[in-house]
Amino acid sequence: MFFHVQKKYREIPIEKNEVVKTSKLDVNSSLVEFLKSPIDLQKFKSDKKRNVTTTVTKGMNYYFSPKFKDSIFYKYNFITEKEGGKIGINKLVVFKYGESKHKYDDSTEILIELKISNKDVSLKKANLVGTTKKDIESKFGKDYLVFEKGIVYSHKDKVLMIEFNDSIVNSFKYIRLNTNVIDDELIRKIKESN
Repeated sequence: MFFHVQKKYREIPIEKNEVVKTSKLDVNSSLVEFLKSPIDLQKFKSDKKRNVTTTVTKGMNYYFSPKFKDSIFYKYNFITEKEGGKIGINKLVVFKYGESKHKYDDSTEILIELKISNKDVSLKKANLVGTTKKDIESKFGKDYLVFEKGIVYSHKDKVLMIEFNDSIVNSFKYIRLNTNVIDDELIRKIKESN
């Protein structure tokens, strides 16, 4: 796999390959807002209540995992209708703890991962499948890591990995991580854990 970082350059670089780190002020506010809350989790689950399967899952070692006793990761598989009446599955992983952890309606759960490969209007602003790369860059900027078939945006402990097919979003992952250090090695680990 090939990774490289695309960052902003000075108007006239001192050296041809000098990369200038972006400042906190340069961070795209649309990206930050999206990564802060890509979906309204409770509203989405309420809309999908009848089209879901759930299972307890083992959390990945890079997942955000608060130190609560008696906690678990749940995976939700949400059924979506595709064109032509076919069925697709979009997946969510949440962190659950406390007395409500085995209940579907749990307002304390924390969104950890979205694995989206199908359009779904219930996703609202996270309904990115089918969007052009140009539109993604227009919305979230051009400050991203590049991998074989896609790009990775990040801010603090959250990443958005987008895969393209002919410059159209084919699928994406949103992940809340246990670190703020997002590098090639971590992206490779996430990519391989598919």
